[in-house]
Amino acid sequence: MTNKEPIKPEISKAINAFSQNNFDEAKKLCEKLLEKESDPDANHILGCIKMREREYDDSIKLLNTALKLKNDDIGILISLGCALSSNKNYDESIKIFNKIININSKISQVYFYLGESYRQTEQYEEAISSFKKCLEITPDHVGCQLILGVTYEELSDFDNAINFYKSCIESYPDYVEPHINLGMCYLLNGNYDDGWKEYEYRLKINSEFYKRKFDKPIWDGKNPEGKTILLIAEQSVGETIQYLRFAEQVAIDGAKVIIMAQDPIINFLKKQTWISEVLPYDGVIPEYDNYCYMISLAYFNDWKPDIIPQKFPYLKVDNEASDKIKTDKFNIGIVSTAPRELSNYKQIVLPEKALDNFFDDNKHNVIDLPEIDDVDELINVINKLDLVITIEGIVPHIAGALGIRTLLLLPAVPKHTWDLNYKESTPWYPSLEIIRQKEAGIWNHVLAEVKKRVDNV
Repeated sequence: MTNKEPIKPEISKAINAFSQNNFDEAKKLCEKLLEKESDPDANHILGCIKMREREYDDSIKLLNTALKLKNDDIGILISLGCALSSNKNYDESIKIFNKIININSKISQVYFYLGESYRQTEQYEEAISSFKKCLEITPDHVGCQLILGVTYEELSDFDNAINFYKSCIESYPDYVEPHINLGMCYLLNGNYDDGWKEYEYRLKINSEFYKRKFDKPIWDGKNPEGKTILLIAEQSVGETIQYLRFAEQVAIDGAKVIIMAQDPIINFLKKQTWISEVLPYDGVIPEYDNYCYMISLAYFNDWKPDIIPQKFPYLKVDNEASDKIKTDKFNIGIVSTAPRELSNYKQIVLPEKALDNFFDDNKHNVIDLPEIDDVDELINVINKLDLVITIEGIVPHIAGALGIRTLLLLPAVPKHTWDLNYKESTPWYPSLEIIRQKEAGIWNHVLAEVKKRVDNV
């Protein structure tokens, strides 16, 4: 909004309602005004409401209407740039944010938004330049310090990434995200002592999952014998399987183990005889002594690659027949794509049809594993495979836990599980062979190595 003209009473009331999160009232006031006359501020507010509702096309339309009525208004331009960015129209958002800078080059947040749009389009040098300009204007912009760390990590510049994460923490010690990012960066680079410690900050995330109240004390990882311990699975089914090894050790050490887990894996977990009881997140919790989030077991165990290796496989699987398996052929399970909503989707998926012509129909039986929706069936099929070829996701954890030979295809900067010090292997799963990108976004070398191995089976 500008101060060149008096603000209309309806707009003043709408702004007040919007600021108090009373969006329905703000919407009514703006729509009522627009029934009488064209008004840029009403369109602007409605555009912001639509953006909040994730109706980005409508938001962009309303904001463009507002701009026609109030040309080059910086507030409207900022909202439009954000709506375009939210709609993943990054190239257009870059044009808008640069237009704002040409009008007023002193707004730090605009450089922040511009840097993020550059980052999303993998224009990393431009992103870093924009983020640093933001910090020149507002040195204590902690969000910008954090995203600079993320950007440097994406470029494999881990020293700079760690420095910016630490800078955030020094400025705001209770800011959870940089602690988590720092922990993951440490783990990715093999610093397990500091990595697990920092990663414990995930328990302070402001989410319903971690804010849930339990009526018994949290477990400190000590003296499990004779206790009933509720272990809460976290994140994806893949993480549940990865950290299940530590949960089993709790049972071996003498505790009665109850596991609260994701719905898709409930039935499978019930087949693990060492687990006393399995329940969903909304299930009725039986009597217990302590609770603990499952990933914390790695921290309590001080896990690192030189720890005594665990037996593989560590999952009990029913040996059920599957019509997907061909006894007269070499059975290969593949995963080449992932859900688009994943934050790292662009980094982990293979180019379309990348594995076409890799297989011999007379020799190979190829199974597209993402087509199997049921986790029990997926685990059963993977257990019968001769080879798995997969990108990041739940499948490498299942295959690794079952001891199935697996080629894991990783981007240059993968998830923190896949320690960069292990170029072609992982201490988590001995049956996995890792083939990593040599350069971010370039899969040619990876695919060539996969082809060699397929030709030799």
